[in-house]
Amino acid sequence: MDDTKNKLLDLIDWIYMNCGSFDALIYLLPIFVLFCAIYCIARAVWHKRKFSDNFAIVRKRSRLNEFIRFLLVCWGVFIICGLLTPTEFWKYFWQCMVHGLEYDPFEDFFRAPRMPNPFPNLLSCILNGHPEWFFHSAQITDILLNISLFVPLGLALPFICKKAKLLKITLVGFSLSFVIEIVQIFLNGRSSNIDDLLCNTAGAALGYALYVLMKKVFPKFTAKCKLSAADVFSELSGLDARP
Repeated sequence: MDDTKNKLLDLIDWIYMNCGSFDALIYLLPIFVLFCAIYCIARAVWHKRKFSDNFAIVRKRSRLNEFIRFLLVCWGVFIICGLLTPTEFWKYFWQCMVHGLEYDPFEDFFRAPRMPNPFPNLLSCILNGHPEWFFHSAQITDILLNISLFVPLGLALPFICKKAKLLKITLVGFSLSFVIEIVQIFLNGRSSNIDDLLCNTAGAALGYALYVLMKKVFPKFTAKCKLSAADVFSELSGLDARP
């Protein structure tokens, strides 16, 4: 048993030492799979209870919409578990699971809050007299990552919330990013800044723009993707199953 524990601990350390910035994703993968599996089972059970004899046809005709919902849940799990925990939390979590509380993942969960820079980085660079610093490759990469992080939210929500418009999607992206940035002020190893908030909000808006483009280029496919289980059941029974 001790041999197995030592090998697992060595594997955890090896991932940390050799996988670079991907180590957090590897540590998160089992949790990610677990929560997504729970969602799929719970969703299927709920549909079985709600749609009864129409379960099979409802699930079949709404499979595209259900897949989009699943992807959005996957995104949410990543946001919650990946961004609202300290940078090395999951490493210590798995060490704790293997070896006990010697590696307590909650020991350094929080830190003394540090107020973020209230000015966008571009403005700070200009005020410092070095605007070229903003265009450093690492800075541009960080901006693109933060924009792309919220594109799935802006793209998926219109398929689920049929009254979602650009303003609502942008406000949802802004609000969610704002909460994340506030929480990260108190998390060990995390940083919070106005650039992330702006980029996340822009990513949500960009996601909605992609939805609008998709709707124009592939109208029939988009309509199929928007067909929810409640819509299918309503068509079959003549009743409104939507909450």
